[in-house]
Amino acid sequence: MTLKEIIIEALHDPQNRESDGSVKWNWVDSDLWLHPYSKVYTDQEKHDALDNFPDSEVPKWGEFEPRVTHPLP
Repeated sequence: MTLKEIIIEALHDPQNRESDGSVKWNWVDSDLWLHPYSKVYTDQEKHDALDNFPDSEVPKWGEFEPRVTHPLP
């Protein structure tokens, strides 16, 4: 799984969005670092992937089926 795929997965999680649909980037960042597949990437690669993630790739709120990737306890 690529870093881009991990980030997009996190962007589909409603827990990573505000009520207006804006992105909680610190939550996406957490999902990226905690994702089991991210272990194969360096810290710098994860940092760069998140910092350079294009706004055009952020799924628009209301135009996709939200899915919880890491349910809160």
